Amino acid sequence: MVGVETGGHGHTGTGGYEIVINGSEFRVADETVTYEQAVALGFPGTDPAVIYSVVYRKARGGHGGSGTLAAGASVVVKKGTSFDVTPTTRS
Repeated sequence: MVGVETGGHGHTGTGGYEIVINGSEFRVADETVTYEQAVALGFPGTDPAVIYSVVYRKARGGHGGSGTLAAGASVVVKKGTSFDVTPTTRS
């Protein structure tokens, strides 16, 4: 798991990357954040059988830095990368 610290205004010391998940600020130690890490930060202690939609914005890379993460996928973040993590329903 990525080293994670939380704090007011996204400032927790030196190093790491400031990101936002579901409106809450986090600092992660690594520049790569996985689907599983985003879910764990957005919904700590949740049932691993639940499926989530993970949408990101302002990341590094193509597609304007926006996209959707699937289980097992990751994205390279930068200061200000944001994630919306929401549980989905199965049809």
